[in-house]
Amino acid sequence: MPEKPATYANFPEREQKVVIGPNINAISTKALRRMSIGTYEMSFMQQERGKNTADAARTAINHVAKALGLTVSPETHRDFVYTASAANAEMKLQVWVTTPFELTQSAHIIWAKFQELSGEQKVGVAFKLNTGYTFEDIENVLKAAQKNAIVLPEGEPFVLKGNPPPRFAKKVVAPVAEDAAAAVTEPAAADEQPAEG
Repeated sequence: MPEKPATYANFPEREQKVVIGPNINAISTKALRRMSIGTYEMSFMQQERGKNTADAARTAINHVAKALGLTVSPETHRDFVYTASAANAEMKLQVWVTTPFELTQSAHIIWAKFQELSGEQKVGVAFKLNTGYTFEDIENVLKAAQKNAIVLPEGEPFVLKGNPPPRFAKKVVAPVAEDAAAAVTEPAAADEQPAEG
């Protein structure tokens, strides 16, 4: 069977290639590949939702950066509702809030990237697709990027992996077998005791 070609995501950084890996649903895959509209084309409702998400992203990156001892520097970019980076000598954390994909809907993506600047130089990427966000949502995306960090060979793309569906999870049967074994041995032990009399 021929190998399926890699599906690249429309990741905000051109230097870092991101491949859409297994267990990411079709809706997310389609959205991750699309180009978003610019900030100038957004409708009033999209601008309102975008402002709320930008405020949540600002709060989230400041909160995570304070815990890690990073310095936050917001950036302006016409293709994003909000973008900022937080860095020190050891690590860098970035967040991007994309604009929606169409004029008639408000779904947009939060991208986060974690990068070690020294040591193993791990790289981690995470995303979330939704129509509205709280700062806890964005903070979880930033933490997921840290958790996903792996050592990437030079020039290799980062592979986004989704959560496998529960039906493919391996079942744990060991505790059930131990309980059954204990139930079988206890009555046998009771039969061996001498009868009083």
